[in-house]
Amino acid sequence: MNLTQIQTALNTLFHEKGERIVFWHDGDREFEDSLPSIELDGIKTVRMDTVAPLELKIDIESGDPETRWLLYAPFHEPDPEDDWLLDIRMYSESFQADKASIIFNELNLAHQSVRPYLKTRTLFFNNKERLNRLRKWVKPEDREDDIDLKMLAVVVRADQPDFFSVLLKLFESYCNGGELNLTEPSVRWAEIEKLELAPSFWNFAARMFGYVNEDNPKISDFLIRLFVTDFANQLKSDPPAALAHFVIQNQDYAMNATVFPAQWRSNLHHFRNYNRISNHIGEKLKIKDLLIACPVEDLADVMTFEAAERRIISGLRDRIIKGADTGDSVRNLIKIRLDGYWATAVMDTSGKANQYRTVYAALEAALQLFDLRTEYGDGFSFQSAEAMFKAYSGALFRFDQLYRRFSELSDDVETAGWDILKKLRRTVEDCYSGWFMDRIALTWGEFLDGGGFLTQWKLPGIVNQFDFFNRYVQPSLNEPGRSRIFVVISDGFRYEAAEELMRTINGKQRLKAEIQPMLSVLPSDTATGMAALLPHKKLTFNEKSGVVLVDGKPSGSLEQRSKILSGHHGIAIKDDALTAMSRDQGREFVKPHRIIYVYNDRVDSTGDKAGSEDQTFGAVRKAIDDLAALVNYIINNLNGTRVVITADHGFVYQDTPPAPMDKSVFDKTGKDVVKDHKRFVLGRGLEKSKNTFWADTAVTAKCSGMNVLTPKGTNRFNFMGGAKYYHGGPLLQEIVVPVLTVSELKGKRLEETAIRQVGVAMVGTYKKVVTNIPRFEFIQTDAVSDRLKPRSLKISIRDGNELISDEKLLTFDSESQSLDDRKKDVRLTLKSGQTIDNNREYYLVLRNADDDTEYDRISLVIDITFANDF
Repeated sequence: MNLTQIQTALNTLFHEKGERIVFWHDGDREFEDSLPSIELDGIKTVRMDTVAPLELKIDIESGDPETRWLLYAPFHEPDPEDDWLLDIRMYSESFQADKASIIFNELNLAHQSVRPYLKTRTLFFNNKERLNRLRKWVKPEDREDDIDLKMLAVVVRADQPDFFSVLLKLFESYCNGGELNLTEPSVRWAEIEKLELAPSFWNFAARMFGYVNEDNPKISDFLIRLFVTDFANQLKSDPPAALAHFVIQNQDYAMNATVFPAQWRSNLHHFRNYNRISNHIGEKLKIKDLLIACPVEDLADVMTFEAAERRIISGLRDRIIKGADTGDSVRNLIKIRLDGYWATAVMDTSGKANQYRTVYAALEAALQLFDLRTEYGDGFSFQSAEAMFKAYSGALFRFDQLYRRFSELSDDVETAGWDILKKLRRTVEDCYSGWFMDRIALTWGEFLDGGGFLTQWKLPGIVNQFDFFNRYVQPSLNEPGRSRIFVVISDGFRYEAAEELMRTINGKQRLKAEIQPMLSVLPSDTATGMAALLPHKKLTFNEKSGVVLVDGKPSGSLEQRSKILSGHHGIAIKDDALTAMSRDQGREFVKPHRIIYVYNDRVDSTGDKAGSEDQTFGAVRKAIDDLAALVNYIINNLNGTRVVITADHGFVYQDTPPAPMDKSVFDKTGKDVVKDHKRFVLGRGLEKSKNTFWADTAVTAKCSGMNVLTPKGTNRFNFMGGAKYYHGGPLLQEIVVPVLTVSELKGKRLEETAIRQVGVAMVGTYKKVVTNIPRFEFIQTDAVSDRLKPRSLKISIRDGNELISDEKLLTFDSESQSLDDRKKDVRLTLKSGQTIDNNREYYLVLRNADDDTEYDRISLVIDITFANDF
């Protein structure tokens, strides 16, 4: 303020506001020499340093009550206990002309002692925008440190005026545009230094994290110590010697070095910056090399560096390959890591997080496959073809399912450029192709050859494919109230894939899916299988072409099948053509018909070509998705109440390319061959040989006039059109075809299909926290099933909604019926340096990970001092 402004302000106080007494404390004596120049009409000006306080008090109180006083003091306002004029001050006005005092008043501060401090922050207050942003956070009782922290928050544009929030925004400023640069000060740090707030920042770093570097404190050095301490806190053994000197030793500070990174990782706006900085520090410290000697169990809880995730994965992979200690310890470690940061975070554009989950899922599939092998370690032995057929549809199909699952996941990982599973893939291939396929083919072959099954082609309780229409379609139409049935035929959709589809459908409300195995025709090819599924009285082969005739009519094309169905009030259509219709168009299309055959050709069209057979398992995945969506479309848009899903045949896929010994030689010379396929030969008068199976199609397909020869085991006659994917023969994978019946449930049965997540409850009732790292135990109240889904919870301790600990993810996904198997525990780390009131209520908060809604809030008492007393 200049003299004119001061004079105007004082005149306003006395003449407009009617103040009688005004105190003016000029602690820095800025206006001492100018005081005589200030002209105030009718005002008595007194310098308080020239008169005794008691004398001045008597003059004011005994003098003329109309006299107006300006009491100028070239010193700061005294504390109340030292103020002789306190009673007069209580009914008087105070005036300040220095900038610090003006800011003091603007911020509505209560403690006069902060006035000198405000003068040291003039650089900050020179900017009106900064002052305005600071004003919304400052409280009257704030002291110097409180204001400094809020200034730092203003400078870095933090969301909240706390040091954790300041750090998040400051570290973000070093990742400008997604590029990390710790070699130069960021724009925000440069501003902190310019405003002389850096010492205050390092003071907070010391108080919160124990970081002290008196010679040359640096952001990069601070980050290294922060990350290494977090790493050491989570490691179950001593940190490597190369890192030990970076570890913050004080336990209270070290806890914050775990709480802050955990909150950083879980922050939706800042976790990508964590990834960049973590990877940079990991490379700088050569964490990858240092972790080689660490047992994977010691790394179970380490989330600091991405290198730990890779070390654990490679260690588990090697352990599974060796077959040593691959039981619950590996599974438990996989579950821990799946709930961990690197397997749940969304990475920038690399998709690494998904790939980590993919890798762990592949490890689990391999582990389950090897467990199956152990279960059947002595090979396969069955009393009859019926027993083996039912064993395959009941359990042995899991070999094929797990092999497909692992291969599909491995393909995804390799497509992303990762080679981590290649070694394991060879072991899986040895197990499946070198062990399972050889043994199951040999055992089943005994029933085909010497057991006489090929001469009967019938099993008790199993429907033959050529009876499909009469056993599954026509009876449904005869049910009361059933006016229409949808039959979905997916080319090459084998039994194990249909079993997965069944579980997918049963995970949806209103729908109930049940699966039964059906014995396909032989040859198990598309032409014969498709014909067998149509309504018919007689099937025959065209003598010259081998085309299958249905009651004398060709059946190879969609139009031909539709024509056959029209005689039974039916029609045929491709799945994509049907689902492209709107609801009204679809209803109009099906309205005239009682039977709708819908054809899907995702699997066979991919696998039966040399150029695309490597994508077979990816095609199976798409087929499962296609068929699940098709069922929803039929039920929801076309008012369908029953859908029957089946296939013309199954298939075998082995990733190992066939060797010359996998080829069975067949000399066609002089033989009446009608159709030549890599897995069968169709003709008349064919004779059995030592390396082939022989069958009469009148028995195996109810299609008279031909003989069929198939190579024994997994052999093929030729490798044309691809050789890894094959069908047409009598292996169980080729001839066990699914019949999946899907019904819409209504009324009381609808209640059975309700989809919900499993329940979770805390174990114990005494909820008092007496340690900085409390442990909590939970129990999953239901076993996971098709309709009871897993539940993932983010668990933390909060003061109201303010996070005062780290936050951890727990997934409750146990299928066990044992309560003990469904227990899980978590350890949370409380943030140090905060005021904890043992008479106040805090909360253990459980939030659903998928939508952040609150699942449970459990009141806690925190009494750390109680534990410290002992």
